[in-house]
Amino acid sequence: MSPEKLARFADSWKYFVCPLCREELRLEGTSLHCERGHTYDVARQGYVNLAPGARQSEYYSRESFENRGRILGAGYYSHIVDAVLSTVRRYCGQIAAPIDFAGLRTRSGAQLRGARVRVDLRGSGPQMRAPVILDVGCGEGFYARAVQAAHPDATVLAFDISKDSVQLAAREDAACAVKWFVGNLAELPVRDGAVDCVLDVFSPVNYAEFTRVLGGSGVVIKVVPGARHDGQLRELARGQLRHGDYSNEQVVAQFAEHFDVLERRLVSQTFPMPAEDVLAFARMTPLLFNVDVDSLDLSRIHELTVEAEILVGSVCE
Repeated sequence: MSPEKLARFADSWKYFVCPLCREELRLEGTSLHCERGHTYDVARQGYVNLAPGARQSEYYSRESFENRGRILGAGYYSHIVDAVLSTVRRYCGQIAAPIDFAGLRTRSGAQLRGARVRVDLRGSGPQMRAPVILDVGCGEGFYARAVQAAHPDATVLAFDISKDSVQLAAREDAACAVKWFVGNLAELPVRDGAVDCVLDVFSPVNYAEFTRVLGGSGVVIKVVPGARHDGQLRELARGQLRHGDYSNEQVVAQFAEHFDVLERRLVSQTFPMPAEDVLAFARMTPLLFNVDVDSLDLSRIHELTVEAEILVGSVCE
């Protein structure tokens, strides 16, 4: 294994805990170890499996992630990527939060509350540091890689419960910069207060775990589908869907119950799309997971709307 793939886990003790006993994990050789003897090998692709025995959904196969990678790589989500990057830059691109890495038992410093605690990361003060960003349900790693490229000083952790997707993500990470891991959202193998920003793009949530890893400060950036997202496919498959129309208001309301909402922004764009991309989109979108895609006349689709709402929240005091 290349030294670069291992190097990203050299400071694992700052961020990761053993999923079995919750002791800190340290890199020894080519594995992460805890004091109680539990061991997790760093795979040759450059990730570590911290959810041994976890089952991935049948809908999230390697093929589905490859289709998703094709759609993302074609630029159909470029406006959403831009919105995510600008939001990360605005809310957690610069952090002023002193931290004691020697003990890492407690965390001090100003709470991250919008722009009120911005400072220049390039300052020479010994207590200044780059942010730690956790990408939840990272899939094939598209957003995590984009965030890392835009914020090379940041520490980016990214996980999914699907080992297939994390393998793809690590394989495509030429910079060997992101700390990729297989993890279970129900109980994240991440230290209390180790994270400054939780990024959740079209993924499930666990607000209790988000709050725990943020440790009383920081922000959650959540991306949810807009009402018109996939609207053309939704109309075509209406007869096979439980709900013909979509509203994200319940998701937004639940978000507001757990966090102080700092921002809510809609981004939307409709793209002309060739038949092969329409098919790839249909095979990867969760909207059609319970639909017989082969029964749909996809030749009727010549354009698709890609729409999302960006929610930003801070931990409630």
